[in-house]
Amino acid sequence: MLTNWTRLNPRNLLCAMLVTAVGAATLLASGEAVASPHRAGHVYLLRGLFNVFSLGMDQIASKLQAVGVTATVHNHTVWRGLADDMIAQYRSGNREPIILMGHSAGADATIDIARRLQESSVPVALIVNFDPVSPAAVPPNVKQIVNYYVPAGWGAAVAADKTFKGKLANVNESGAVNHFSIDKDDALQRQTLAKVLSVVGSSGGRPTRRANAAISAGPAQ
Repeated sequence: MLTNWTRLNPRNLLCAMLVTAVGAATLLASGEAVASPHRAGHVYLLRGLFNVFSLGMDQIASKLQAVGVTATVHNHTVWRGLADDMIAQYRSGNREPIILMGHSAGADATIDIARRLQESSVPVALIVNFDPVSPAAVPPNVKQIVNYYVPAGWGAAVAADKTFKGKLANVNESGAVNHFSIDKDDALQRQTLAKVLSVVGSSGGRPTRRANAAISAGPAQ
């Protein structure tokens, strides 16, 4: 076999290598498509200030896309436009789950979006937040919210409206992460991925929870 390859002139050798590479890429793409079917739902991830401190949102989006979940990343400043788009899609008949995530000011914006959706009776299937700074109260159209926060820094627990009847968990991550690393933490990202998949499809396993994390519900407002 080596003798046959050495007899090829450089141009033919290059063509053969290209054909092999294209064939391999096609097989890989085909296998990936089979392994990652599209799942119902849309995850909107919102970065915080300046778009440079919340790159964990991009990491989570890539992991979600790899398992067939539609995920898009945005700056927190565009939250009103995003909310209006969600309302328009819902009114047009799209009933796929709406999932919101954010870090820092982006986490504040997820609740702002939910409150705007509440005005149009649009449900939110899940919110996962990473260290919000000054979040509003969670409205009753949210089915469940998980809030990872570090109270010793800039982060804050979230509270709920008195009419809220969903599930709310404030998870205290003090000592494990800080405001700038919480969204990039691998364990929290794995928990988040599993949480999303529990809404849009099977997760294939239970997430691991950090042993020192204290979980509590937020007070009603």
